[in-house]
Amino acid sequence: MATAHIPRPRRSEIAPALPADRSHLRVVRPGARRRPIRLTPRAGVTLVVLLFVALFLVAVSHAVLIEGQVRLDELEKDVAAEQAEYEDLRVELADLESPARIQAAAAEMGMVPPEETTWLTPEEPLAPTDGGEVGGEAESPDTSYTDVKPYLGSSAP
Repeated sequence: MATAHIPRPRRSEIAPALPADRSHLRVVRPGARRRPIRLTPRAGVTLVVLLFVALFLVAVSHAVLIEGQVRLDELEKDVAAEQAEYEDLRVELADLESPARIQAAAAEMGMVPPEETTWLTPEEPLAPTDGGEVGGEAESPDTSYTDVKPYLGSSAP
């Protein structure tokens, strides 16, 4: 089996030509380093204290946030409990208003369904007369309590 030889491109074919003016470039010595930033002891202590205060404030803000979340969770539990109680009361009210329960309660009190249902409809009102009264006759002013008492039944004193 024969191997094929793949020609490699030359460097000049890959990279673009470098500019001729290289005055902005400088040679860096292998052992050269950047100068470290020097802090005075006072500045170092100040930075450490500021860092500590910042971390402390972050911890305090997280504690406040967690405390608020706990309160929010308690309120959500309370709302859920109140909504469940509301739904239970609605079901209870629907049961109390059901026609079957009302008929059973009426039967316990001795009421019976009527044999025949009579529907009442109001008569048309009469047009007012000259005096502005509605109806054919004016109510008599000398109607006394003794005349009306038999019609009031047991609700009168």
